[in-house]
Amino acid sequence: MREKILKATKSLIKTKFMLSILIGLVLINGYSCMAGVNETGGRKIIVKKDDKVKIQYKVSLTDGTVFDESKPGKPLEFTVGSDQMPRGLDKAVLGMELREEKSVTVKSKSAYGKRNEDLVMRFVKSDLPRSFEPEIGNVVKIQDIPGTIVKIDEESVFLDGNHPLAGKDVVFDIRIIEIE
Repeated sequence: MREKILKATKSLIKTKFMLSILIGLVLINGYSCMAGVNETGGRKIIVKKDDKVKIQYKVSLTDGTVFDESKPGKPLEFTVGSDQMPRGLDKAVLGMELREEKSVTVKSKSAYGKRNEDLVMRFVKSDLPRSFEPEIGNVVKIQDIPGTIVKIDEESVFLDGNHPLAGKDVVFDIRIIEIE
């Protein structure tokens, strides 16, 4: 009888040992799976090329002057890598996670490009509609060419077709709202 008890005890110890190893493996594996889980219970989502993203953003000059920012509840939506946005912004969102925030300074070349003085054009006032009242700083289209009025003299209106931030380094403050 004693032999049977010893055999049963050894079997029980082996079973307990195997069970503790199995539980340990499950815990380790479960933990490693949980390390990839965000607070919503789903897997972390990382921005990749061709993903459609929605972001809250602010664009500032390096001196802190705010140029533009998204309105609450109205995020900017674009497809990453589709050349819809400045290269520096596209590159900045790559690898970001859902709800992640970051600030990145982007050189002019990768932001809105270098200034091109050839894009400052002169239009003769007499060729423009009489109802057109130009004002410096207005963003308009003249003969289907968009730009900012930068100078007005007696005979001409000068339109700058460069983006207002062309030639300037900018800071993008970004928060990933949605990734598809």
